[in-house]
Amino acid sequence: MTLCPQLSTHDPAVLRETLARYGCALLSPSSSWRVEDASRDPWGQAEKLLGVRPRMVERQPIKAVEGGRSFASTNRFTPLHSDSQLYEGGPPDLQIMACLHADERTGESLLLDTWPLLDAIEQEDPALHEALLRSPRRHPFVFGELTGPTVALRGGALAFTHSPRSHEDPVGQRLAPWMERFPPLRQPVRTGETLLVDNRRLLHGRMAFLDPRREFTRLLVWLPGALGRHPRREALARTVAAETASAMADLTPLERGRAGLSVENDPGAEEKLQVVLAMLRGAPPGGLAARHRIPEPELYAWRDEALRAARAALARKG
Repeated sequence: MTLCPQLSTHDPAVLRETLARYGCALLSPSSSWRVEDASRDPWGQAEKLLGVRPRMVERQPIKAVEGGRSFASTNRFTPLHSDSQLYEGGPPDLQIMACLHADERTGESLLLDTWPLLDAIEQEDPALHEALLRSPRRHPFVFGELTGPTVALRGGALAFTHSPRSHEDPVGQRLAPWMERFPPLRQPVRTGETLLVDNRRLLHGRMAFLDPRREFTRLLVWLPGALGRHPRREALARTVAAETASAMADLTPLERGRAGLSVENDPGAEEKLQVVLAMLRGAPPGGLAARHRIPEPELYAWRDEALRAARAALARKG
């Protein structure tokens, strides 16, 4: 894998095309994009970058702090992994890494494109390729454990799930030497630059670093659709999902998501939820009502119903 394509100007269409083709892009500082804004306005800046309204955005500072234990809060080497926090059954489509201050000597990002990796495995070890798509595994993460095949439909699109923790199961042991054959790209990201990564396709990690000032703002972004598509492998994963769906029919939506099964959503309800989320983020209710052509009292009713349902769901969990 060569270095990520570097874009000197911000054009959402070009950026989406680059991500669909290469799985990553490096955006230079420009008058229309400042890394400081990623922390100030995560939702607005994610939409500005891609030209698409996100379904969900999560912001995380990446900076070594005294007593930090997670990879995000230390300067330690971070092994390759996927960000697999789930929203409605799917992992983030996009990772945005906005560099506020780089360590100019080390701390490079590590990137591994799983598409050529899977192509090589399919050609030389078809049994392992089948196991990656069919064999359920435990994927331990700090935020919880996922189950299901390594390569599966999650939230309706293909995703390669890989934990930074040990892989002692049989499939993990067979996969490990293949990953050693495909060394990751070491991608430097300088102050003011932004690295964008297709999180469903590329694994990422980080070299250890020394400069205590090194700091990024990381945005995890769930989009209306996947950035890149692999139709043939998606079809295989869809066949596996269909074969296992009946056996898992009684699972809750959360359990279905953690097992790698698609969680179906009503498009109308999704649209209402996005309007409510915009209102909760501080968008003026009058402007939202006018833009979406709904009476303002109905907008407030949506908000109250959404929060009431959330409260009830949390109460059931004790």
